[in-house]
Amino acid sequence: MRYILSIITLALFLGFSGCGHKEGVATAAQKSYIYFSGNTSNIEVSIDGGAKFDVKSGETNQYSVKPGKHLVEVYRDGAIIVKREVYIGDGIAKEIEVQ
Repeated sequence: MRYILSIITLALFLGFSGCGHKEGVATAAQKSYIYFSGNTSNIEVSIDGGAKFDVKSGETNQYSVKPGKHLVEVYRDGAIIVKREVYIGDGIAKEIEVQ
């Protein structure tokens, strides 16, 4: 009788210890960054044909984009001064130099 009770207790212990175990891989959101260097006064930037926006110079002023290929257009006084297609990997920051 003790033998059967021990087996049942062991089976219940093993059954309950397996509950709550989660398998899988947790992944963070994929993000990449673009930053601008050089003469960034009076410029506007458009990424992938989107709305134009003002930027600040320096590596500390990074703008988040999804990883992949992007078309970066830099405008000064309404004229395109930089038009570059860049590929940015996950977690990478890419510099765009403005003259």
